[in-house]
Amino acid sequence: MNIDSILIEHCSPTLAGLKMASLLCLPHQRNAQEYAVLIDKYNRIYNQEKLFFRILYSCSQRTLLYIYRPAMVASYVRRKDVADFLAQYGYPSSSVEDMLNHLSARFALGGCFPHESGIFLGYPLEDVRGFITHKGNNAKLCGEWKVYGDVTAAARMFHAYHCCRQDYMNRFTLGTELKSLIVA
Repeated sequence: MNIDSILIEHCSPTLAGLKMASLLCLPHQRNAQEYAVLIDKYNRIYNQEKLFFRILYSCSQRTLLYIYRPAMVASYVRRKDVADFLAQYGYPSSSVEDMLNHLSARFALGGCFPHESGIFLGYPLEDVRGFITHKGNNAKLCGEWKVYGDVTAAARMFHAYHCCRQDYMNRFTLGTELKSLIVA
């Protein structure tokens, strides 16, 4: 599987440092070790660029791969309002790694996608709360996420992500290697 093209198509804003994280839903491999080996390889190559890869959840149908920038995630989840929100769901106030372990456990509880996971993708707290309150309905705008708060700021961000994605896909198609597209 060529994961480079999938990363370019779905994670360009994270690769560029515009977004703190992305989540990929990959088809489950017959050999569970295939992704583990690949993730280890990507971490060895890209951690020096401040880009990390982690399997959050795996089942017989899919593997959820979290691509993130730890410093950006830490900065966001340590904001008092965000930390207080996450504490309601049992997240520890310790390290990002501990929080991701808890998120992984929440995915493993089964059945549903933990809605607070939007926080770990950098979605505005107001929008994550709105999604939970409105059960995904009545959003003011739908794009990279469902917007319940500041539509103007979200629309600007969606546009920036779209332009980044287009630029990265064009450059990758012309032969630029993934490593050259990752902003440290």
